[in-house]
Amino acid sequence: MPEEEVELAQKGESYEIIPVTPIRKLEKRMEALESAGTIPQIQSLINQIMDLIRGNQRIVEEIVRANADLRNEISKLPPKIDDLTTTMKEFISMVKAAGEEEISAPSAEVMRPLQEALTKLTEQNQKLIEGNQAILESLEALGKKMRGGTPVSALMSSYPGLKLRREETTA
Repeated sequence: MPEEEVELAQKGESYEIIPVTPIRKLEKRMEALESAGTIPQIQSLINQIMDLIRGNQRIVEEIVRANADLRNEISKLPPKIDDLTTTMKEFISMVKAAGEEEISAPSAEVMRPLQEALTKLTEQNQKLIEGNQAILESLEALGKKMRGGTPVSALMSSYPGLKLRREETTA
C-alpha cells in the first residue's frame, strides 16, 4: 500500500474511487458560476454535485456487494472441485479395471461339437441339392419327351418304374 493509504487507514478515514471527468466538468461550471456570481445557479450546481456524489456512492456499494457475492461463490468451488476430482479418479480406475479384464474366446474343445454339427448340416444340404438337381433334370427330360410327341410306350420303356393308370370319364 502507498504511504497515503496507510495514513488514511490509520486515521480511520475512508476514500472512494470517483471518475475524474465529471468532477472536472463541475469545476469548469463552478468557475463559470463564480465568475457570473448568481446564487440560483450555484444552488443548482451544488445539487448536481450532490446527485453525482450519491450516484457514485451507489455504484461503490453495488461493487462492494458484488465483490462479497463473488467471494462467497468462489469459496464454494474448492469442495466441488475436490468431489469432481474424486469422481474422475474413480471413473479412471473403473476404466483401467475394465481394460485389464480379458474376454477370452471359446476354446477349441467347446467349438468342436458345434463345428462337427455344422459340417454334417453342410454335407446333408449338399446331398439334398444334388438329389434335387437330379430330379429336376429328370423332370425336364420327361417334359421334353412329352412335348415332343414321344409315344407313351417309348416313355414307359425309358422309365420302367413309371406306372400309368387310366381314369374313367363318365359323360
